[in-house]
Amino acid sequence: MRRALLAAVLLLPGCGASPAGTQWRSSAAQPMDSLRAAPVQDATCRQVLRLSAGGERVRLLLSNALSPTPLRLAAATVGVRSQAAAAEPGSLRRITVGGAGSFVVPPGQQVTTDAVDLATEHGDELLVSFAVQGTARLTAHLIGARTGWCSAAGSGDLTGDQDARAFVLGERAALVVEDAAVAARGAAPTVVAAGDSLTDAPLPPDHRPRWTDVLADRLDGAPVANAAIAGNRVLLPGGLGDPLVRRFDRDVLRRDGVGTVVLLAGTNDLARDVGAPRLQRELTRLCQAARERGLRVVLATIPPAGGRTARQQADRRAVNAWIRRQTPADLVVDADAVLRDPRVPERLAAVYDSGDGLHLSAAEHRVLGEAVADVLR
Repeated sequence: MRRALLAAVLLLPGCGASPAGTQWRSSAAQPMDSLRAAPVQDATCRQVLRLSAGGERVRLLLSNALSPTPLRLAAATVGVRSQAAAAEPGSLRRITVGGAGSFVVPPGQQVTTDAVDLATEHGDELLVSFAVQGTARLTAHLIGARTGWCSAAGSGDLTGDQDARAFVLGERAALVVEDAAVAARGAAPTVVAAGDSLTDAPLPPDHRPRWTDVLADRLDGAPVANAAIAGNRVLLPGGLGDPLVRRFDRDVLRRDGVGTVVLLAGTNDLARDVGAPRLQRELTRLCQAARERGLRVVLATIPPAGGRTARQQADRRAVNAWIRRQTPADLVVDADAVLRDPRVPERLAAVYDSGDGLHLSAAEHRVLGEAVADVLR
């Protein structure tokens, strides 16, 4: 076993403030965009988050942001996943909020848990379990999520179960757990990627790497947080989640230890006839908001997409030309140049097309992640 047990008991309580010299960095993110269709009743849900960087301690951001009713949690734990819904032996730790093992997340709100002593490494998968008291509709992230599980209604608090036997209801949805931050000495700042399904990829369940995973592998330990939402738009409502201009501060700028923001956004606005000048203004505002926080901003050109009108294609070309020549960002990733078919520039190269003319194949995610890494290095 590669981790020494900190005690001979299965569950250890969380501890207080981080030791001097450690810094908190967001290591995994999944912004909330929906309400889970079916309510959970007196049951335990277990979620998986893959860490892009490890540390000495962990703390979580739990969300009830989209629910009109309080979320009452009887207990919660965090550990390291071994396989399926099972925890690595001896890794489970109790989660507390303000020192309490049971707590309420108010409607429309988030809570940050107390820090927990749990040594982790790049690529570890956290297993977060929470026991719902009563009946609740859970805030969720739907498209780019890992498979999670819930126990049967009425099964109660199973957060301390090391094995997976009780977690029989598997689904592709990230519930309640919005962010996992790690504390480590000398940690590099977090890179946060924001955008739509080109980043929050609808790849097969539990498939990796997305381009943000490739980026984390290439950056030698710098954490990468994926704050994209499939179907999201920069300024128009109606897609999944709030448009980026409304959620940018909450989902991107406020994450722990952010140093760089990568924006690959706008394709869904162009598809709804938002003109190039308007989209340029909104992207400029986002870049300015990040730079005012002292963050480095990387702006990516928009790859081609099938089924677009001549006007939409012209607007995409205009936005990309502006990004290349007059960017309000610090750095540019020319995703369009990397991913388009050189013979038909309004089409993705065949090897990079997932099959619908818009979304990226696994090969395209690798190429895009390497392109972003090259710019950042």
